[in-house]
Amino acid sequence: MNDTNPEIEALLRARYAAMTGSERALMALQMFETAQLVVLSSLDPGLSADQRRRELCRRFYGDEVTRVAFPKAE
Repeated sequence: MNDTNPEIEALLRARYAAMTGSERALMALQMFETAQLVVLSSLDPGLSADQRRRELCRRFYGDEVTRVAFPKAE
């Protein structure tokens, strides 16, 4: 499903195409950081810092990666 007006989509494509690689990378980094903040804000505030990192990893990368990255938590 695409609900974006074709004219707006063309403007966005042109803008993205005009960006340098560094600008696109910075935009991606900022979007990732925002996504992390959204996930972190949804977690139980009573979790420890380690528990928050583990849950952030689980939400982004799944259980298998989290088990490898945080083996002591099991």
